[in-house]
Amino acid sequence: MALSASQVRSRRSQVAGDLPPRERALKVIEGRRQRPRLTGRLVVVLAVVVAVGSLLAVAGAQAYLTQGQVRLTRLQDQLSTQLGQHRDLELRVAQLEQPANVLSEAQKQGLVAPKGVTDLPQVNSPASVGRTTSSTSARPSPTRATGARAQRGTGAAGSRSGGR
Repeated sequence: MALSASQVRSRRSQVAGDLPPRERALKVIEGRRQRPRLTGRLVVVLAVVVAVGSLLAVAGAQAYLTQGQVRLTRLQDQLSTQLGQHRDLELRVAQLEQPANVLSEAQKQGLVAPKGVTDLPQVNSPASVGRTTSSTSARPSPTRATGARAQRGTGAAGSRSGGR
């Protein structure tokens, strides 16, 4: 049974009148209000809410990862398809660059293959007298020159006899 504040004060004054003077100076301090303790049911409810929330978070993270994996698989399929097409195109370019193919295409366009090829010696111009040249660049090999012409799109027969 709880007493009101006025009842507590009157009771103190009655008790203080019966006490010696030293003890009358002592005051009773009211205790702090204690906050209510968590009950067992509340703890159980909080534990269930935390468990369900963590399960939902895990399920959401799993769904996010699955979407990423599906996207990654789709991109890998596209990459493999594009790589296959790239290899096919590289093979086609290699076939078209073959000297026999270049020669046949040149003949189809009316160009005539030369009967003989004569390499001319290198002539130094007055502007290049002061420069030094390396031994490999002094006289290009016929295979390198033919390969360079094939890359530019002109055949060996077309560049020597077709334009003159």
